[in-house]
Amino acid sequence: MALKFSKDYPTVASISLAALRGNFDLFRKHCGPAVKICPVVKANAYGHGISIVAPALSQAGAEIFAVANIPEANELAEIVPDKEILVFSPIQGANAELTKALKRNYHLTITDMTGARAMAEAADQAGVVGRVHLKMDTGMGRVGALPTVAHDLIKFVSSQTQLCLAGLYTHFATADETDLSFAREQLSCFNELLSLAPEVQLVHSANSAAMLAMADSHFTMVRPGISTYGYWPSRDMAEIKILEGLKPILRLDSRIASVKELPPGHTCGYGQTFRAQRPTRIGIVPIGYADGYRRSFSNKAVMLIDHCPVPVIGRVSMDQTIVDLTDQPQVQTGHIVTVISEKRDDPNSVEALAELANTIPHEITCLLGRRIARQAVVKF
Repeated sequence: MALKFSKDYPTVASISLAALRGNFDLFRKHCGPAVKICPVVKANAYGHGISIVAPALSQAGAEIFAVANIPEANELAEIVPDKEILVFSPIQGANAELTKALKRNYHLTITDMTGARAMAEAADQAGVVGRVHLKMDTGMGRVGALPTVAHDLIKFVSSQTQLCLAGLYTHFATADETDLSFAREQLSCFNELLSLAPEVQLVHSANSAAMLAMADSHFTMVRPGISTYGYWPSRDMAEIKILEGLKPILRLDSRIASVKELPPGHTCGYGQTFRAQRPTRIGIVPIGYADGYRRSFSNKAVMLIDHCPVPVIGRVSMDQTIVDLTDQPQVQTGHIVTVISEKRDDPNSVEALAELANTIPHEITCLLGRRIARQAVVKF
């Protein structure tokens, strides 16, 4: 695998197209040909690079993508102009942005009458029929119409000639947990609401976890998010065999920017949190918390050089991280260092780093910043 480093981008995220395609094919086999696969590519494809991920998924067979808001949809439409786009953020009011979205025929979300009326008004002025997805709150307690409101919204949309009820959906709060009782309560509630609009074509509730663990939540479309990129929704799902087929698509590499020797007793980094107990050879890696490499990794994480772990020592700074090279005498300035490994069992995999930081894989990848170059590779 050839890495394309530059002076401006000393750290490179390599995205495996083979792994991405393999994950999509796994979803297709698992869900069957009748279910649409709608990959969620919001937040720059969870930090992996939408300009790489979206075309690859399009070639793999994805017909529709989901994003967080209209600006993200506009960006995506330039990358894959022939694909349908679902926007999760609900309509708030009529404006120029909404008019443009309607003319581009996005699938737009409503959750209340204010948004529904705004969309009807904007669609009328634009001279188009707006495609509406009604999101229902079946227990997530976040964005969505409560069951008592959903009936009125469906009646309103159905009465408007400039609106088309294209989809109904909900979102699970606990589908990634061992106990699925609450997720099943949500699913039961959603099934009851579906009777209000039995002819809607796109019915979707399954995020990554529900897609993998709850086959009866698939309906006509599923929305894989974190699993698209090869990561488990949670460790609680380890017993689900299909997870073994997921392949992480990201590898993050940098180069040692400088090397020097510290005498015993010398400290390094802010706060003097590391003190050398022996003659210590250190290397500087040009990545820090401004790039998404978290400060909580200080004195805890490892990177890999020539497949060997090198400890992160001292505090992670905004732009630099220090590693201990004492036991790797062959390493010199310019040597490649793997900051994040694509191998799930490595101590610096996305999931291992998430566990170290007491967070989820989503946060580790989404935080990867603009100073990190992204490149597509066929495979690692």
